[in-house]
Amino acid sequence: MKDHDFILPISNIDVIKQLIPHREPMIMVDGLLHFEGRMARATLTILKENIFIENNRLSETGLLEHMAQTAALHTGYKFKSKNKNVKEGMIAAIKSASILNVPQVNDTIISEVYITYEAEMLSMVSITTTLHDDIIASAQMNTVLKD
Repeated sequence: MKDHDFILPISNIDVIKQLIPHREPMIMVDGLLHFEGRMARATLTILKENIFIENNRLSETGLLEHMAQTAALHTGYKFKSKNKNVKEGMIAAIKSASILNVPQVNDTIISEVYITYEAEMLSMVSITTTLHDDIIASAQMNTVLKD
């Protein structure tokens, strides 16, 4: 891929795959709308083939995974912009989570991640997810990168 492939917004899944370590069927972000320092905004359109679909809706687990992958996408874009390799990471802890609603198949959700603390391989993040401009979920997580 060329540098112009990484100009925002990004909706090409092949470019997204260069920014996150996840692969099908676990990819839970399909677009990067915005990136600025400690903040990023990502999208996911809920497809019926998604492995987290239950009764035509995205499960709570799937929603939390999307939120975590929004944080991973932030990190991947940051690393790529500094010409560094994208690293694999994981949720170290979900400090709090509030799920008010879950999206249905064909809905598109937008999650905004804000990095509240960062030190070497550990990050603390705050994430809010919206559907049609309504907040449907929020969470605070600790994430850790593998070396």
